[in-house]
Amino acid sequence: MLSELLTNWSLYTNKAAALITLLVIIAINLAIGILPHVDNFAHIGGFLTGFFLGFVLLPRPRYGWLDGRNLPGSAAIKSKYKTHQYVLWLVSLVLLIAGLTVALVMLFRGENGNDRCRWCHYMSCVPTSSWNCEGNV
Repeated sequence: MLSELLTNWSLYTNKAAALITLLVIIAINLAIGILPHVDNFAHIGGFLTGFFLGFVLLPRPRYGWLDGRNLPGSAAIKSKYKTHQYVLWLVSLVLLIAGLTVALVMLFRGENGNDRCRWCHYMSCVPTSSWNCEGNV
């Protein structure tokens, strides 16, 4: 939803409300992820994957592109997408492939990401007086 909002930013009449709504939803999902037995890394991975897939799968064609197909042969035809959309599509696709590759390699090697990052376990569970995070590490 966030990538769609950014792609179609000029179409929204109340940009602030749409952005604040999405940021509140993101914050709620991340806050739920610090509860025990809920993996925040799954929330973060799903958010990043959805964000990048939104740019890859939902590009917005240039306004008036369909009308350009009916022009005479000597007229200059504009590209269906703007240059920054091609760059964003390529960068998103590369990041998706790299992230998926790294995640699969770590999964099949049986590596624990918390061994390489001392503070990362706090992203999945914050110990309080009400619960203990020992079983989640």
